[in-house]
Amino acid sequence: MTDAKPALVFLCQRLPYPPIKGERITSYNLLRHLTRNYRVFVGTFIDDPADRVEVDKLRTMVEGLHVEEIAKPWAYARALPRWLLGEPISFALFRSRRLGRWLDEVAARHQPVAIVTHSSNISAYAVDKFARDGLQPRRFLHFADVDSEKFLAYAERSRGLARWVFASEARRVRREERRLTAGADAVGFVSDEEAQLFRSVLEEHRERVVTLPNGVDTETFDPGRTHEPPFQGRGAAFAFTGAMDYLPNIDAVTWFANEVFPAIRQALPGAQFLIVGSKPAAEVLKLGELAGVIVTGRVPSVAAYLAHAQVAVAPLRIARGIQNKVLEAMAMAMPIVVSSGALTGIRARSGEHLICAETPQEWSDACIRLVRDRGEASRLGQAARKLVLDQYTWEAQFARLDRLLR
Repeated sequence: MTDAKPALVFLCQRLPYPPIKGERITSYNLLRHLTRNYRVFVGTFIDDPADRVEVDKLRTMVEGLHVEEIAKPWAYARALPRWLLGEPISFALFRSRRLGRWLDEVAARHQPVAIVTHSSNISAYAVDKFARDGLQPRRFLHFADVDSEKFLAYAERSRGLARWVFASEARRVRREERRLTAGADAVGFVSDEEAQLFRSVLEEHRERVVTLPNGVDTETFDPGRTHEPPFQGRGAAFAFTGAMDYLPNIDAVTWFANEVFPAIRQALPGAQFLIVGSKPAAEVLKLGELAGVIVTGRVPSVAAYLAHAQVAVAPLRIARGIQNKVLEAMAMAMPIVVSSGALTGIRARSGEHLICAETPQEWSDACIRLVRDRGEASRLGQAARKLVLDQYTWEAQFARLDRLLR
């Protein structure tokens, strides 16, 4: 880095390293791209003690770094007063006076020309803080997904008090999404579908909504690389990857393990369902008691699991935006079965690049067929890999961001 580069502030809700799950994959690649043209100052949070060891590595990548730690459940207690005053709890959790003071120092000393955020619940700093300081940096808020719609989906699947809490959060987040858009130069979403959905709930500033799709690291997720087998067993392996404390992922693996996998085991004795991802919730850990279900927790290489599985699955019933797990499996030239929701924003076609299924019968039939018919599995996998190389590299996706920041 040199002082000739202008300063830029990047804010994200989770430490953007290592890139081991959805939001981190995007934020890491976004950060890596920004450092090519800017002196980047990063403000972020950690909520997993295991991430502390990664802070020093991240520090070597950027000009300045401020990390806050969210200690649950105490963080909820600190956020409660703001929630009682009407702020979304998902926003209140990321309020920090220390981060605010650090941003004051960065603004005063380095006069950033732009501020980029990843996730709506961290974006208030970009609109509120820098407006107060009298600066006029370009403000690009990468919401990624329409979070208010996500909370509405949670409410629809909940009952009692939980239903009320999620519905209330949806209304509050919707209000903040509109307010933040009014204070931004542009607001990004990972798919045209999410962008259009958000335009439909805005009363003004629709022209500020843009699409900034996710990409995939085709060098890390390369079927030509050699990986040591990370699991044992001779039966066909079906892999699901993702953060396993995230409600849509919990719902997806629970449904698949209970509604689809028993039929697969009956047809393919010894079959395994690999649930690969960090911080598995109690409901996910319990699935590990079922025959053939393996819950890994955090792993050093998701690519290694994909390399040694026969089929990837993405049975998401609650899905927002582009699913990195789908792009990664496609990059590995794997046959993959997805729900229609998991396919949103990805220009893949069922039967040509992958298989789309909805009912338990469709799912089990597709999974069994891809294990038995390796010719079809190979054809789909090769077509999927080619599509990723043609359209889903990170550099291709960030070209639009460069234009917006200029």
